[in-house]
Amino acid sequence: MNWKEISVVTEGACAEAIAGIFHRLGSGGVVIEDPQAARQYVQKDQFDASTISPDFLEHNFVVIKAYFQEDRQVMEEINESLEQVNKCFNTKCRVFIEEVRDEDWEESWKKYYHTFKVGRHLVIKPSWEEYEANPDEVVIKIDPGMAFGTGIHASTRFCLNFIDEYIKGGENIIDAGCGSGILSIAAAKMGAGKITAFDIDEVAVKVARENTKLNDLQDIIEVKLGDVTEELLQPQNDIIFANITADIVNLLIPHAAKALKPGGYLFASGIVDSRFPGVQKQLLAYGFVTEKILTDVDWVGVAAHKA
Repeated sequence: MNWKEISVVTEGACAEAIAGIFHRLGSGGVVIEDPQAARQYVQKDQFDASTISPDFLEHNFVVIKAYFQEDRQVMEEINESLEQVNKCFNTKCRVFIEEVRDEDWEESWKKYYHTFKVGRHLVIKPSWEEYEANPDEVVIKIDPGMAFGTGIHASTRFCLNFIDEYIKGGENIIDAGCGSGILSIAAAKMGAGKITAFDIDEVAVKVARENTKLNDLQDIIEVKLGDVTEELLQPQNDIIFANITADIVNLLIPHAAKALKPGGYLFASGIVDSRFPGVQKQLLAYGFVTEKILTDVDWVGVAAHKA
């Protein structure tokens, strides 16, 4: 299968809004290339500068890339939505389209995606690498495919850190927008009892199911295609993951308030720092108490419990 890679070049302030447009249209993967974030990682010795093009590090613009199956007709809606972004942010977005083959995507991941550790226990390992775990480490095998969720991006790492800290065992969990399934798999490996993972993208659901099988967790994780809000009706869940965008997190919070048991947790991420005050306000309005906030460059993750 071939894919259309649609790239939007713009200023960083509207990156989340553009990513939100792509997610709403059911993109089979969204990538944000942010030179400012890369420069900060390099300065902190958290990233090897030799793996990044010098030209990229010198840029001040951000590139947001989305992937759609080649037969999807999405450009008219994307252009209309970008016109609104241009007006709201007083900016100018440029759009580029290229064709990407499945095998090209898969090989690019294998070049740049390697085993790494998150928190005290979690080790994220692509299936094509070997790794000898220490006794206290929990290894998660992931093949990202065309789905978002490798663990590398700050937003996913925030949720992985929350999982590492808060999962005690036996929890009933909802994963809203599961992508590759990495959060569900991490929670299951940490002892969660039952996890239902949702995504509106068929490719993400396929990849999440494959990764669930790769980790032999089919009895614990059920991956579903559809809107998670339709399932959030009864207060029977201990934890809800929402690694999406600020706008969708805000829409999800009222449903999460109904679907969580008293004392249950919402782990929310994918939030640009400028949008976090609005998320905090929404959490407070629906009876959540913020316990922990994690930040990295322009991104924020929050763990909050239902009072």
